[in-house]
Amino acid sequence: MITRQRLKTVFPYALLAAFALFHCGYFFMPDYSDHYRLFGRFVLPLGVFTLVAGFRQLRDATLFRLILAYILYLLCTAFWAHEMDWYRLGQKTTIGLYLVTLITVTHFLVNWNRQLFDRLICGLVLISSFAAACNMIYFYSSVDNAFPAARLWPYGSLTNPNEFSNIYGVFAILALGWALRAESLVEALPGGIAALIALLLIWLGQSRTAFIALLLALLALTCLSSRGRRATHWIIGLISVAGLSLTLLLPEVIDEAMTRGTSLRPQIWLEIMRQALEAPIFGHGLTPNVAVKFENIRLFETAHNAYLQVFWQGGVVGLGLFLAVLAIALRDAWALGRREGDMTVLCILLFTMMVMLTGVDTLIERPRDQWILFWFPISLLLATWDGEHTTREDTPLRPAANAY
Repeated sequence: MITRQRLKTVFPYALLAAFALFHCGYFFMPDYSDHYRLFGRFVLPLGVFTLVAGFRQLRDATLFRLILAYILYLLCTAFWAHEMDWYRLGQKTTIGLYLVTLITVTHFLVNWNRQLFDRLICGLVLISSFAAACNMIYFYSSVDNAFPAARLWPYGSLTNPNEFSNIYGVFAILALGWALRAESLVEALPGGIAALIALLLIWLGQSRTAFIALLLALLALTCLSSRGRRATHWIIGLISVAGLSLTLLLPEVIDEAMTRGTSLRPQIWLEIMRQALEAPIFGHGLTPNVAVKFENIRLFETAHNAYLQVFWQGGVVGLGLFLAVLAIALRDAWALGRREGDMTVLCILLFTMMVMLTGVDTLIERPRDQWILFWFPISLLLATWDGEHTTREDTPLRPAANAY
């Protein structure tokens, strides 16, 4: 007979397994719709039990309040869209519930067993590296894909090189954070190798913004982190040599990437801005799709800029809420880094803010790159929120406080 006490004992492990399964799905699920259902079938049924406690413990967190306000406001914009779409509103509302559940699940797991959660993150870093290596080997083993000039395309739920570059960029930063926390070069080696594999994958994927943003984020993390100083100069050297080697030894990648030019980004942004200024205060609403059409060119249904996308959907009010979320998140990430001696989450946010300039669409969407880019670091910040977020130098470290 299953007793209540046994259920309470098993529940955290089952939730941790569901959380791990969902994040592995980015690399191994065949389609993003299947990945979305993975959350609904495994994480959500268990995660709903964390909602009440999560709300109670996070209700005083400014970041959590802003996140709720941002999601609720964008959902409300559907009511003044040019055409009411109840089906899409239902979809977006469900996704909003999923995102809040993701936050409370992460909060529960981190505060239940921080060390075990840290090990899970390290495991996900290694799994991402394995998936990246398999993707590169499988893709370039085809006679139709010449190495390295052919642009690397992903397999599975990630549908284009920009998406997987964004996700692997986050895991590269997590990997480097792991390496910098190590006490010796041997302990730092797995994280350093994982970061270099991700860097190579992004280079071959020819995602220019992600590659530059990642180099800047890795450099910032290395310079800002206070742990693992003995390994720091080795890590800086490895990244510098890797970046220089990729540039010099694989010039075909640069040539191929440059032939794409700006991919009509400036023209799309100007048109989106023009449309956004037609409803500047409250926006066009969350449910309609952005539509940009140039003569003899396919229809573009995204702004290719998260800030413009939010402005188009929610107007000045929505953009103001979004920028407030980013500002408070940066403040809290800086405080967390000062308190725990690790700026990994801060550097993930910096990477996210850079890649959102040329990619990433609406943030209230099914599990795609934006869940790892934006919602994952937000969840980590709220999971480690202690009600203070002071940046004083004498703030004591909490038990098992290894940053990610």
